[in-house]
Amino acid sequence: NAEYFFFDKAVVSTQSTGEKDKQDAILKEKIRRKEGQSLAEMKEKLEADAMKKLAEERKKQKLADQQAKKEILEKIKQDKANRSAAKNKPAEQVAAPAPAAVPAAPPKDYDECRLQLRLPTGQPIVNSFKAEDTLGDVVAFIRDTSSELQEFSLMTSFPRKVYQASDFGFSLKSLGLCPSSVLIVSLSKN
Repeated sequence: NAEYFFFDKAVVSTQSTGEKDKQDAILKEKIRRKEGQSLAEMKEKLEADAMKKLAEERKKQKLADQQAKKEILEKIKQDKANRSAAKNKPAEQVAAPAPAAVPAAPPKDYDECRLQLRLPTGQPIVNSFKAEDTLGDVVAFIRDTSSELQEFSLMTSFPRKVYQASDFGFSLKSLGLCPSSVLIVSLSKN
């Protein structure tokens, strides 16, 4: 019998320890759930506060946009009224006194002329000449640069002008090619 007594006591002791562990586990689970709920509530509150802030900012922005639009429309309305008032006034009242005539700037005196020469192949050659050099000097430059070009004519695209041999004695400045121009080199038809 004594064996049974110790065995029962050991079983009862084990059962009470097991029940105590179960109760502790249940208590811990309840605490964990309460903490989880409080964290979830705090998170929801933070999200709600953020949404309120965002809604307030949007409302402020919308009001600012409406105010700006209203100001612009007022300005447009005022400008229209000013223009229509200016149209209805007699011409003498509208015209402001003419400012003193500003003397036209004297034409610049260029001493260099930059020419872009477009060869029949489409290749451009850019060179600077003195403003007092003649068109004949340009012709000599073209012949020196490209030996296969001996018979050709020169022209500008805009305003369109074809230069004749009689123009070769005039300076680039007098022909209006300064400060820079494009001359098209085209092969002469024999």
